[in-house]
Amino acid sequence: MTDQFIWVGQHPGLDLCNTEPVIDGAFVDLLTGPEALAAWATEAGLPPVAPGALPERTVRWARALRDGLRAALDPPERDPDRLGQVDALLRPVRGTLGLAPVPDPRLVLRSDDPDAQFRLDLAAATVPALALDPDRVRRCANPACVLLFHDVSKAGRRRWCDMATCGNRAKAAAHLARSRSAR
Repeated sequence: MTDQFIWVGQHPGLDLCNTEPVIDGAFVDLLTGPEALAAWATEAGLPPVAPGALPERTVRWARALRDGLRAALDPPERDPDRLGQVDALLRPVRGTLGLAPVPDPRLVLRSDDPDAQFRLDLAAATVPALALDPDRVRRCANPACVLLFHDVSKAGRRRWCDMATCGNRAKAAAHLARSRSAR
């Protein structure tokens, strides 16, 4: 894994939403073009994409999918009516059902068009995030952070996208405030 992408979501759909984080107070799109989208997909575990195989229109489609998923999943603005936006993006993508080869014969979606196949693979990996328990899909408790995650902790009390960044900052700030008030 590279440092280019953020992998804190515990689900590819949430990690796709996290490809537009806030850095230094501004939204930054990590899906800068076809190569970045292909790199993200590979790191997310999707089938490899041939270099140069993704057109710019697929990057725009992936960003629209990301925006639709975020609108439906992001707790402060969660809007289940936005599922229609995701459905509208998925409807034109054509494929057929088939079986993956042995030793893992499972249902797969296939297309002879590499662009459509990528879209099918991306949708199959990310859209199931919509079925996650909405009480366990959260936004980081840091008000300056927009990252989403699926709380898979046993107690269900995870608050931070990552303890190494937002969690430690909050703990350090609380410690500093306690030290100052004790003086």
